[in-house]
Amino acid sequence: MKKYYLILFVILISAAAGFGQSIYVAESVTESGEAIGAKNVWDIDPWGRSLYIVYDNGGPINDDILYLFIDKFIDGKFQPFDSKVIEIKKPASRIKYDYKFKDTGKFKVYIVNENEETLSSLMLTLRTKTGESNKAEKSDNYYDGISMIFCEKVLVGGSPLGIVRSVSLSRNSGSVYIKISHYAPLNTKTILVDVWRKGSNSYDYDEYVESKKYKIDPTWRDTFFKYKFYKPGKYKIIIYNEYDAIIKTGYITVTN
Repeated sequence: MKKYYLILFVILISAAAGFGQSIYVAESVTESGEAIGAKNVWDIDPWGRSLYIVYDNGGPINDDILYLFIDKFIDGKFQPFDSKVIEIKKPASRIKYDYKFKDTGKFKVYIVNENEETLSSLMLTLRTKTGESNKAEKSDNYYDGISMIFCEKVLVGGSPLGIVRSVSLSRNSGSVYIKISHYAPLNTKTILVDVWRKGSNSYDYDEYVESKKYKIDPTWRDTFFKYKFYKPGKYKIIIYNEYDAIIKTGYITVTN
């Protein structure tokens, strides 16, 4: 009997692991509600652009109502921007909402159930469609293959020393060098670094820490900077070029 319950428990755990909740922003959807052409960075016209916000529950949605929230990054933090109530037509495992974005900037899009639990979230960047933003969109693929490493030191000549995946507040004073390297010139006069921390009760890196901006030579193929952490946790580092195209994203753990 114990063996039977053990097998049943393993089956239930395996089945639960198959369900994954995700949210997408896409330009269109299939008949079954799957997102087509989803991405996290969009160029929009000055008069706005309609995009589909698609939530995939990874299984049947049991709630009668879900809430769509959109927060905008203003003055160093995400602030409430808009919200919608979505009635669920069962049976359903996905929902879509045709939303017209009119503002540019950085946004957090997330779905909340009736128990006020966040089911999934997405960081979204919207830019005004101009000649420069088109150039930035083309440059997204330009950075394919770039590397980001965390290390204890960078020697003269640019060689990293002591590559790490975590940093200690007590042993390393929370300091680490972050280096990016490419096979071609970085093609940007500045790099913008966003630092995010994973919340204590969250699956997402939704706690904004700060942003840093550094001037570099566009002809350089690599660059590095020193960063100091002040709080333990799991962090995500996002580096952008001068047109807000993502150069590279990296992750590091900070311990006491």
